[in-house]
Amino acid sequence: MINSALSWAENAPNSTLTKPEEQAREVGTEQQGGGVATLQAQMESLRLELEAKISGLEAERRTMVTAMEELRDDRATMRGRLLEAREREREAETARVRIAADYEILKDRVLKKRREQQRQAQQATPGTPPWCEEGCRDPRLPRLRDLLSQTGVGRGRRR
Repeated sequence: MINSALSWAENAPNSTLTKPEEQAREVGTEQQGGGVATLQAQMESLRLELEAKISGLEAERRTMVTAMEELRDDRATMRGRLLEAREREREAETARVRIAADYEILKDRVLKKRREQQRQAQQATPGTPPWCEEGCRDPRLPRLRDLLSQTGVGRGRRR
């Protein structure tokens, strides 16, 4: 039993059991010199100390396992949030593209309607000569409009 404890102590990470290892060597030395009762007491003390160290290391390992599980949970949560953010980003990009397309459609409709209104306005005043389209409609020039309407120029009326 002591040999297995010694081999475990020798292979322990970071040499955390150096003191018990030294004590075990002392016990082995005293074993050769006699004093069985003292030797048994020292062995029991060493065993208890090793058990305490092992218990402490197991508690530390459990704490680390718990911390690792929490980190895994956090990582899974962060992955989920990242996926949600990416999905929202894709949806926003899709909406942006849809809005841009809708804007172009509406712009085309407005331009088409404006052209149609201009065409209808031109048809409403068929006697207006092409050179006078803007000038005749300009409210600052009522005399020109009046002159044209009185003379019948461009309306098919002759005097």
